[in-house]
Amino acid sequence: MSAEVAGVEKGSVGAVPDRVLPLVRRWTVSWLNGHDPAACEDLLAEDYRLRIGTFEVDRRDDYVEATVGQLAQFPGLVLTVHDVLTNGRQAAVHFTEHGVSLRHDGNAAAWTGVVLFDSDSDSGVRGNGAGGDRLTRAWAEEDYAARRRQLASGTPDPVGSPAVAPWDTPAEPADPTAESVVLAWLEAGLPAVEGVVWDDADLDDAGPALTAHGGEVDVVVSAGSRVAFHGRLAGAAADGSGGSAVMDVAGFVTVVDGKVASGVVVSDRLAARSALKKSRQAD
Repeated sequence: MSAEVAGVEKGSVGAVPDRVLPLVRRWTVSWLNGHDPAACEDLLAEDYRLRIGTFEVDRRDDYVEATVGQLAQFPGLVLTVHDVLTNGRQAAVHFTEHGVSLRHDGNAAAWTGVVLFDSDSDSGVRGNGAGGDRLTRAWAEEDYAARRRQLASGTPDPVGSPAVAPWDTPAEPADPTAESVVLAWLEAGLPAVEGVVWDDADLDDAGPALTAHGGEVDVVVSAGSRVAFHGRLAGAAADGSGGSAVMDVAGFVTVVDGKVASGVVVSDRLAARSALKKSRQAD
């Protein structure tokens, strides 16, 4: 994907002009942590599109309505940012959401996620010639299986360390070579890499839902050697119970010497396990 940008956002610290990171900061601070739906009016395009797991919306108002429902369930919800990448027009965030659920007797949970953003930074669509003043599309995954486990047990997972200065992350040009490494890894089914953590693997031994035989990509965003992606895997039940399914995944990884070296992958295990069950029943 192109890393072209239009205009320089005041305060950019990288060699590449960055108009998307200030938007992502507002998405985090004003909207989700501030719980302020009004912030979305100037932040998100009216036709803002989101894919998360099997859920898709193509209107800003529908997305806001759905998210307000989650904020009502978790009235003290906080989003902690662990890592950010930006190429000036596109960005990605590795984060944890955490809070107390009013629907689960006040039990708390902390669950990780990865989100990728696109913006209108090179379009000038609002008539001022600058562009870059709205987020236009997002792809995300959150570890809802981990959230369900914690809300049922009443024991929340710890929240990982926050990024020291996420909004000072310098923009770097997209790297097609690093992207091609990650695309090949995804197409191969995301085989295990020692430095890549899946979902809540450091905290729970439930294991993956699928043994994947292949995958396909929706979007890839890179900034130098760091690459984020969203796509899906196809495979059979990892526990050998039978059935086959497709599972949405998102990742935030670093490429070193032509290989994926470290990072995180978040998968929609809840939907995949439901699909596996239906597949077995159909058989």
